[in-house]
Amino acid sequence: MMKRFYSRLRRCAAFAPLCLAAWLGAAGEARAQDLTIATKLELSTLDPHFFASFPAGSSHELLYEKLTFQDANGAIVPQLATSWKLIDDLTWEFKLRGGVKFHDGTPFTASDVAFTMERVPTVPNSPNSFAQYTRNIEKIEVLNPLLLRIRTKQPNPALPLEMSTVFIVSEKNGKGATTADYNGGKRAIGTGPYRLVEWTSGERLVVERFDGHWAGKPAWQRVTERVIVKDASRLAALLSGQVDAIDLVPIADLSRLKADPRFSLFSGPAALVQYIALDSARDSSPYVTAKDGSPLPQNPLRDARVRKALSLALNRALLSERLMEGSALPASQLLPSNFAGTSRQLKPDPFDAARAKALLAEAGYASGFRLTLHSTVDRYPNDTAIAQAIASSWTRVGLDVKVETMPGAVFFGKAAKQEFSAFTAQYGSDDVGSGLRSLLGTVDPQTGSGSANRTRYSNPALDRQLSAALLLMDPAQRNAALARVTEAYMADEGLIAVFHPMFDYAARKGLVVSHRPQRRFNALMIKPGK
Repeated sequence: MMKRFYSRLRRCAAFAPLCLAAWLGAAGEARAQDLTIATKLELSTLDPHFFASFPAGSSHELLYEKLTFQDANGAIVPQLATSWKLIDDLTWEFKLRGGVKFHDGTPFTASDVAFTMERVPTVPNSPNSFAQYTRNIEKIEVLNPLLLRIRTKQPNPALPLEMSTVFIVSEKNGKGATTADYNGGKRAIGTGPYRLVEWTSGERLVVERFDGHWAGKPAWQRVTERVIVKDASRLAALLSGQVDAIDLVPIADLSRLKADPRFSLFSGPAALVQYIALDSARDSSPYVTAKDGSPLPQNPLRDARVRKALSLALNRALLSERLMEGSALPASQLLPSNFAGTSRQLKPDPFDAARAKALLAEAGYASGFRLTLHSTVDRYPNDTAIAQAIASSWTRVGLDVKVETMPGAVFFGKAAKQEFSAFTAQYGSDDVGSGLRSLLGTVDPQTGSGSANRTRYSNPALDRQLSAALLLMDPAQRNAALARVTEAYMADEGLIAVFHPMFDYAARKGLVVSHRPQRRFNALMIKPGK
C-alpha cells in the first residue's frame, strides 16, 4: 500500500502542489486507521486450543470467534450462535449465524463446530487444556448447516458459558493440523474481524482488517500488539508515542497520567480476587510455630475462629484506597457482586482489631503464634507490598509474621506441593460456580474439583451443596443456590477474600478503551473517540 502511495506521489508532486497535499492527507488517514498497543500479556501460541490462558484468550479474539461471548457484565450473548435452548436436561440446541465466512472464504457451518469440539481434547502437551470445557459433551448432532444439538453426559446449565471459551476453527483448514502448523501461521484462519499478518512468540502480533467479517468492518485497518512485560517500559512506550494504548498502568503512575492532557485513563473492576489461602487441612503446618519457634500441639489455622480473626485484622479499605491508590475494591467473595450467582448479602469483613484479638484468645492463642506469609514478587501489581501490609495487620493483633517472596515461576510450583502455611495470590474466573469448584472444592483429579485449591481445604458438606447447585437447569434457581453456597464457604473462611483489583488502561487522547472484567486487552476494546 505505501509503495503504491509513494509511486503516485512522485508522479504528481512536481506538477501540482494540490495533488501533493491530497496524497499527504491520504497517507495521514491511512496511518490514523492503524493501531499499536502494548500489553503485558505474552502470547505463546496461535493454536486456539493449545493453552487456555489469559494471553491466548485476549489475542485470539482478533482471529477466531466462539459460539457465545461473555460481555462486560458477565452476561452470555450471541456470537457465532444466534440463539440456544434446552431440548431436555441433557440436550442443548444451537442455531448458528448464517453468512459467516472463514478468512480463506470457506463458509462456516455446524460441521466446523463439531470438528472443533472433537479436536479440543486431542491437542497434545497442553499446559491447560480446553477439554475442561468440553469434557461433559457426550455427542454432537449436526441437524443442518446452521443447526446443531449438543448432548451432555449430565445436566449442564453452564454449557452456554463454556462455549464462550472455545474458539471455532474450520474443519477444512484444521483437519490434521498440529499446534506447530497453527504457529507457522498458515492454519491460523478463523472467522474473526482480523486476519493474521505476522507473529513472533512473546514479542508481537500483527493483524489486518478482514473486510468479509459478518459484523462489518472493524475499527482498525491494521493492528500491532507489542508485548512489553516491564511496567516502566510499557508506560515509557506510551509517553514517547511508540504505542497508542497500554494495559495494566502502573499504580504509582496513575496520578501522573491523570494530569497529562495528552492521555486518557479508563478502568473497571476485574473478575479477579486477591485472596489469602491458609493451610487449614493439616494438623501440622511447615511455617507455623509458637513465638519462640517451638512446635505447637495443633495447627491454629485449622480453627475457623483463627481464620476469621485474620480476616477481621485486615483493613481492606485502607489496602484498596492507599496501597492500591483506589485501583481496587474491598472483596467479600470470589467475584464482584454484579456477576450472576454472587451473593448480594455478603459484605467485606470490617476492620475490627479488638474482635480479632478476642477470637484468637477464644481459640487459645491470646499470645499469638509465629507465621510466614508467602507471596510472588513479580506477578501482580504491588504484590510484595500487599503481602507486607497483610503481615503488618496480623502483627498488630499479636502474631509474629514474616514475609517471604519469590518469582511466580517458583511460587506456584511450591504452593501446589503444599510447601506454604499461608500465601496471598490472585484468582480469576468467569463463573461463580466454576470458581468455587476450582478454588474451594475438595481436590479430586478425576472430576477436576479443587484444581486451584493449593492448601487442600475441604468441606464435603459444602461440596455436595455446590454440586447440587451446579446441576440446576433453571438460571434463577441456580444463581440463588450458588449465592447461598458462596455465603457458606466464605463463612467457613475457606479462604480470605481481600480485594478485587481494577484493570487500568491508558490511551492517547482521541481513543476510547472499553473495560472487560476478564483479563483482556486487544483492539476490539479500543475505538476512535473524541
